[in-house]
Amino acid sequence: MLVLTVALIAGVAAGYALGGRLHNLENLRLRLAWLVLVALGVQIVIYSPLGAPLGEHAIVALHLASYAMLIAFAALNARRTGIAIAGVGIAVNAVVIGANGGYMPTTARALTFAGMNVDRTVHNNSMLDDGMRLLPLGDIMAVPHWVPLVANVFSIGDVLIAVGVAVLLATAMRAPAERPAAKRFALGGEPEAR
Repeated sequence: MLVLTVALIAGVAAGYALGGRLHNLENLRLRLAWLVLVALGVQIVIYSPLGAPLGEHAIVALHLASYAMLIAFAALNARRTGIAIAGVGIAVNAVVIGANGGYMPTTARALTFAGMNVDRTVHNNSMLDDGMRLLPLGDIMAVPHWVPLVANVFSIGDVLIAVGVAVLLATAMRAPAERPAAKRFALGGEPEAR
């Protein structure tokens, strides 16, 4: 949620700075956008108390499935620059999570900086373990613990996702380019009188 919060704020601010308007987002057309909502809903549920009864194997499978949905959405909408950037971040995170049995690797240093409990092995979708693969691409960066509501660990993939969402919002908020009015021709082939 940290990624989306930062991306939404930055995207809207950049959109206004570029002369855009929030109501222009009504013109944004994305294919199968519901996949994003389902994927985020799955992630919220599995890493909340509601997901505990599912068991570790189901949680890991659902986590990976949520990334498959996000990758499908990004691939279908990759013609938009913002989604292409976010798609790279989603893919990076998916590779790292897949390589580590369904969890994003993190470090004790990042957890401490974010004010999170280092004694626990799993923190939401992040796992603290010396044998994790692709650790440099994991949740090794952190928002400090003194920042209210958003202190957490994050990855380079998360940064790309945030940048992509911000770019998407900022560009979509700009006014659509005006199309030249089509010339109307009378039956005789001459433009109609106005």
